[in-house]
Amino acid sequence: MKIFKAYFAGLKSAGKSQKTAAVIYAVIFLLALVLAIPFHTALLSQTGNSIALHALLKHFNYTIFSDFMNSSGKVINIFILAALWMGIFYFLFTVFFTGGILNVLSNGNGKFSIMSFLWGCGKYFFRFFRLGIYLLIIQFLMAVIIFFPLSKILSANYEVTLNEASLFYIFLTGVLIFAVIFILILIIGDYAKIILFNNDSKKVIRAIGKSFQFVFKHLSGTYTLYILILTAPVLLIIFYFLLDNAVGMISGFTIFIMFLIQQAFIWLRILIKIWFLGSELSFYKNLNEYNIQ
Repeated sequence: MKIFKAYFAGLKSAGKSQKTAAVIYAVIFLLALVLAIPFHTALLSQTGNSIALHALLKHFNYTIFSDFMNSSGKVINIFILAALWMGIFYFLFTVFFTGGILNVLSNGNGKFSIMSFLWGCGKYFFRFFRLGIYLLIIQFLMAVIIFFPLSKILSANYEVTLNEASLFYIFLTGVLIFAVIFILILIIGDYAKIILFNNDSKKVIRAIGKSFQFVFKHLSGTYTLYILILTAPVLLIIFYFLLDNAVGMISGFTIFIMFLIQQAFIWLRILIKIWFLGSELSFYKNLNEYNIQ
């Protein structure tokens, strides 16, 4: 019962967080424009009146793509590097907004205040940033621990096996194990944020330890709650690709339609992020077992 209570509490919180989502969306949209506008200008200057790239919208042609990269590869590589930096900035903004989201969610009256949101963003940024770095390191180590032996197993069996299906199932088993552990790390990270926030603590490593204890003590509840909410973005991704195939980005009008659909999906993704934190915060407060001050 606690799982479903937390599930619907988070959904209700997300429904009340339209203003919070609007602020986050506006920042993400402006960040995207910083890269998109100069990229579009550079792309037009490189292609001129050529209709070759328009043909790529209908179907991929390696010859056209190869010719374009040979003539304009340096320009594109610059924007690829810029996109990598944008990815780093996006990570920083995601960390930054988490404190603001939790601060708004913890407000019992449900009213949004830009000052309260920004105050939470600033106050918890550095401790959440340290937490994010630690989690990235843990995820990287887990990937090495799982996929390095997996590659050795596949290499050893590649020469002797006559059944390609067995290789696929070995690889699939490794991916599933990694997915289960990867989700577990995300769950531990979320509750570590909640512990840091709930106790106004700066002890990040200790918070990870307490989160580890909390998650494994209530493993069925924490994992089930996360999977239940995770079905929403998974279904959205499937629905998006179905729409993409149905609409097709083959003209200016369809590109515009897909742009609007993409923006709607970005908005929903922000609300789902709030849903995750709202549900997990509710689940944690209902149990309220740990204090690390």
